[in-house]
Amino acid sequence: MAVQAPTIELGRIMQGGVAPAIMAIVDRGARKRPELARDLRAEIELNMEGGYPPVRILFGGDLVLVEDVEDGSASEPDLRVSGTLADLVSLMVAPLVGGLPNPINRRGRAALGMVAQGRVKVEGRLGLLRRFLGVIQV
Repeated sequence: MAVQAPTIELGRIMQGGVAPAIMAIVDRGARKRPELARDLRAEIELNMEGGYPPVRILFGGDLVLVEDVEDGSASEPDLRVSGTLADLVSLMVAPLVGGLPNPINRRGRAALGMVAQGRVKVEGRLGLLRRFLGVIQV
């Protein structure tokens, strides 16, 4: 029996926010890999430079909530990924191996380089980042 994808809901949308675009990426990934999306239980925050409000993604089994949040949100996420919108998108589209960007592939090396150079900052458990990237992998 096939595993059903969790329900993906859009929460609060703020002026200039990108939560609807991130929701589309999460929704596509959850439909392609429903078992990974259902097993993930975490609060993830994406912080994008350039005046975009942060995006919070709450994975809770049957439901995934994606919403824009104000800077300095009261809750501390399990994982926070920060960088420019272009760098975060590059990380999302990089081919993966073992849940991390593939160092043999050009786009994978570029994504790893962004993290190594500090252009993309990751706060939280590496294992959670691997699981998150596994769900949203394009």
